[in-house]
Amino acid sequence: MGETGKNVKNGPLSLSTSLGKTRSSSAVTSAIAILTAIPSLDVKERQVDTKRAPYQLDFSLLVIHGQKKFRVVGEVKASGEPSVLRRSAVWLKEVLSRTNDDYALIVAPFVSKEGVEICRNLGVGFIDLSGNCLLSFNGIYIERTGNPNKFKKPREIQRLFSPKASRLIRCLLTNPGQVWTLKGLATETGVSLGLVHRIATALESSLFAEKKVGAFRLEDPARLLEAWREDYYKRAPKWSRYAVRVRSIENLVTALKAAAEHCGVRYALSGPSGASLISP
Repeated sequence: MGETGKNVKNGPLSLSTSLGKTRSSSAVTSAIAILTAIPSLDVKERQVDTKRAPYQLDFSLLVIHGQKKFRVVGEVKASGEPSVLRRSAVWLKEVLSRTNDDYALIVAPFVSKEGVEICRNLGVGFIDLSGNCLLSFNGIYIERTGNPNKFKKPREIQRLFSPKASRLIRCLLTNPGQVWTLKGLATETGVSLGLVHRIATALESSLFAEKKVGAFRLEDPARLLEAWREDYYKRAPKWSRYAVRVRSIENLVTALKAAAEHCGVRYALSGPSGASLISP
């Protein structure tokens, strides 16, 4: 329940609210299994849907490390997106400041590299159901990363960097400080308003951009550009090299155009060939 407790207003939904207590309990059980697999760590007590007035948390654990005992509390989230983790981490830090608990954990399906840094910077740990975790408190430091996302939506990244969406991404990165309206972006890029809205929502969820009523702007252009670069190289384009004997660039363009039209494909000149047409 966490942030959705009756005494906390306007908090994002947690897994126990959106998917029910049974699913939340199952997620906690999976997280405990990951914890107990770590040498020298033991979990002796477990409470689900515990209360720390005026807060209502998803779980409370008694973790033992050697002779030390720690009370760990936390939330179960249906999504490990950076924006969700940031809100949950800030809320959990507030809980710790007002209770006698020692540490806070977020349980989510998968936490990305950006999410790991958010948790690290805010002093909150996480366990994801893909097998990754971060715990850092009272002399204990455990980090396990590199396990792939078992819950990845196949079309998630394709939607964000698809050819049509890339028109919007390119426009935003060309003017990184500009504040846009969604209608203005649609007009500028020629992309439908519906797709603009979906891409804007995806960018906001990943903390690439900030969306407010009537306004939209990039929040982290450098990280967005890096994500686009990584996605481009993951798609591994195939390259083939050929040599053509021609008398001039004009003959090359003529031959290339005829071949492209015959095969029904698009073509373009780049590098020295393209530059020679602009500045011989």
